Amino acid sequence: MTQHRADSNSPASAASSGGLKRVLSFWDVFFIAVGQIIGAGVVALTGIAIGMTGPSVALAYVFSALLILIVTILIMLAGTTLPATGAYYVWASRLSSGWLGSIALFLILLAGISLSLYGSSFGLYLNPLFPILSVNGWGVLIVLGLFAANLFGLRLASRVQMVLVLLLLSALALYAGFAAPQLNPDLLSPAFPKGIVGFVTAVFLLKFATGGAYMIVGLSGEMHNPRRTIPIVMISSTLCVAVIYGVVALASVGVIPWQEMVDQPLTVAGAAFMPRWALTYFLIAGAGLAICTTLNSQFIQLPRTFIVASWDKLIPEWVGQLNRYGAPWVVLLVMMIIGIGPLLAGVDIGEIARAATLSASFPAFIVYWSITRIPKKFPEQYAQSPFHLKPFWLWSLFGFSMLSTLIGIYFLAQDLSQTTVVTFAVWLALSIAYYPLRRRYLAKRGIDLDQLTSDPKIFDGV
Repeated sequence: MTQHRADSNSPASAASSGGLKRVLSFWDVFFIAVGQIIGAGVVALTGIAIGMTGPSVALAYVFSALLILIVTILIMLAGTTLPATGAYYVWASRLSSGWLGSIALFLILLAGISLSLYGSSFGLYLNPLFPILSVNGWGVLIVLGLFAANLFGLRLASRVQMVLVLLLLSALALYAGFAAPQLNPDLLSPAFPKGIVGFVTAVFLLKFATGGAYMIVGLSGEMHNPRRTIPIVMISSTLCVAVIYGVVALASVGVIPWQEMVDQPLTVAGAAFMPRWALTYFLIAGAGLAICTTLNSQFIQLPRTFIVASWDKLIPEWVGQLNRYGAPWVVLLVMMIIGIGPLLAGVDIGEIARAATLSASFPAFIVYWSITRIPKKFPEQYAQSPFHLKPFWLWSLFGFSMLSTLIGIYFLAQDLSQTTVVTFAVWLALSIAYYPLRRRYLAKRGIDLDQLTSDPKIFDGV
């Protein structure tokens, strides 16, 4: 394999060395990952999982975290071998093709509609307590607030994330702390009332609640020592959150009979052992900030993918412009508009958000396939990776990761409406058609899009 050296005249080289600075420490990345993992899912999905497996829900959370770690070994492999800003797009385009990278990019873009869903979900928790603003009003306020914080650069945004996560953890600790003295061991038996099938089903469902740390790979170009930080943060943050979730789940089935918690939010159990002030704090700092930390993670991570795509001219270069603080203000502005537009218009985005969530799962197929090509395309770098795997294990993990993603899509696709199916199908068709049209447009101006999107020098800046 020929070693690539950065050419100062190369767009990829120039972009990877200028504008974006390495400002993220280990703890910055850790709290970004924890905030991405902990979302409203722990409040909503725990009751559903209890209905599937009963008192063993705490164990299901631990197993779901182990499942996530197995599935994301390939991501850790790529992150330690070829760390890159906007990793999902970069890996797909450099290891497979610009066309597949483009499809992944636009599927990620559709997932951005979930910003509105986060905003409205935050409003659902705040409005009953503080009706001075409507549900959508609170949603608009939080989206604007986090947009403003991210405009001042990654360092400030990461500090905001750290504060939000610490408050969130304090709320979850309060929930578990009030439950601990009242735990009744008799309520935890039988542990598996729905058998092994129910337990396994719950594990795959809770995969949505314990996943998310893998998103940090897109920040590689702004981390100190990404090859070390990525695997340690992915493993430690996932396991830490799994333990926290397990303790919270144990509190939810150890004070009241698990049958009363089937398909119910955590607040149902909380009302049985928490005083009103503590339950109110849990609603705000627990459920509410769980949504905020995930929303802030989206503002931090998503723009990096589009910055790199603008370096490649896959999208207009002005889209990736940085302000004086090094923040991608154009992309952030678009994300803000996507986030508050439906809320201001009063549009019901529930169904479209399901298409967006489904859309976020599909790039994994492209990325996993692309990662299997690392040993062939970058053998020297691969040989130095701590996740260097023999072909049998590499392809076994590939098959397992693909199967796990398919199972996740199966859960997401349950009872999809015709509107959701049509929305996703139309967007997928546009995603497939965009690259050839953009390539033809640039070719008339003497620009080779295939060459730009396959330039391996993007990895030299990391």
